[in-house]
Amino acid sequence: MGPGMERATRLQTRLIKIVAWIVRYARAITFQLAEVAVSGDLFTRILTAIHRPRVPPAPG
Repeated sequence: MGPGMERATRLQTRLIKIVAWIVRYARAITFQLAEVAVSGDLFTRILTAIHRPRVPPAPG
């Protein structure tokens, strides 16, 4: 692998890390905004429902 390819790989890796950081940050902001828009109790119930395991649909 030549120096140009190594540099491209490093840039690609760095870009992926930056995008991952942006996504995490955006999710944190979204949850903070949601928490302000609804009551704390309702927000907690919504998060609980999201994390609750779902029952698979019955066949047929």
